[in-house]
Amino acid sequence: MGVAAAGHRAVVVFAVLHSTITRFSPARHIDIKYAQLLSEAQNKGVEVLAYKAELSAQKMELNEPVPITL
Repeated sequence: MGVAAAGHRAVVVFAVLHSTITRFSPARHIDIKYAQLLSEAQNKGVEVLAYKAELSAQKMELNEPVPITL
């Protein structure tokens, strides 16, 4: 039984490092199976989040949310 199915919070977070990205979606043309499994996980209760992020040698800072298309 998965974490979400057991009633716990399960989250996948994508950090978007490129400043011009305005929407996140998995690269279906590269890995269709990964895209399918991510969508399946969301349907089973896993939260899928994406945030614009800034990366430095000391930290990664998640900023504004990015819309997701699965």
